[in-house]
Amino acid sequence: MLACVVVGVALFATAAIWETSYAPRWTQRLPPDWRWESEFVGIQTNADPTTGQLPAKDVTALYDRLIRISSEADRPTSVQLEDLYVIHDPVTGERIWEYVSRADVDPRTGAHLAPEYAGDYFVFPRHVEPRTYRLRFSYIKGVPVVFEREDEIEGLGTYVFSYRGPAEYTDAYVGNLGMPGLSIRPGQEVRCADDQYVLRVWVEPLTGETVKIQESCYSNDYLVEVATGKRLAVVDRWGGESAGDDVIRRAGLIRRSRLRYLLVSRWVPDALDAAGAFVVLLPLVRIRQLRRRAEPVPA
Repeated sequence: MLACVVVGVALFATAAIWETSYAPRWTQRLPPDWRWESEFVGIQTNADPTTGQLPAKDVTALYDRLIRISSEADRPTSVQLEDLYVIHDPVTGERIWEYVSRADVDPRTGAHLAPEYAGDYFVFPRHVEPRTYRLRFSYIKGVPVVFEREDEIEGLGTYVFSYRGPAEYTDAYVGNLGMPGLSIRPGQEVRCADDQYVLRVWVEPLTGETVKIQESCYSNDYLVEVATGKRLAVVDRWGGESAGDDVIRRAGLIRRSRLRYLLVSRWVPDALDAAGAFVVLLPLVRIRQLRRRAEPVPA
């Protein structure tokens, strides 16, 4: 009996150690070698550098997005994320827009670490709730995405978050190789016209991983004068939404990530606790069985 108690206590202790030491390392929102990739078709219609006008017909473009960990030197308190956003001409392969940004992020939560960005998330955290989150990544500057509805994609339950409103992304256009004719002077900025920028994200709530993304400014981006809001020049019209094979691939990856997370965070410690309880109670069950056998049989 004593041996069973010792083994049971050891199993309980192992479960406790697993939950406090091992599981937090293996269930961080941004584990080692984490990355998020997406490729999809959209439009990127740039103004003609000679005439300054947008073409009458939108230009099909390939969107290529990669977010990865570029430095883990300060883990577990911080990692650096690099966000590479490139739009290609589907015929020539030429880059017609690109932007790279970096940020220091808490790997446990996906939140920004810079004090001025407190409360902003680079990626959604684990255990996403149906509420409003502030996102800051690439050229997105702390926009509030509101919970819109639940949706199912490729068998995965998701929360849909959305934002429609002002968007200023001057940094992403300064010196952009895909727009050699665009010159931005002090006191000027690039904004989506009529505050019609749209961002919609489908998130698997347990893992916090993005399954699908939709983004656009169909009302055109303009170079504007900050002081007056006067439109100085049209810049582009753009929009895209991940779909098809890209979403299927993302859903498969997230489904496996979800299983790993459940295994490490719940199933292993629950199994250890259950085994500990079984081993501790086994002698008591055995004693009751022996007592019943020893009882005299009624005549």
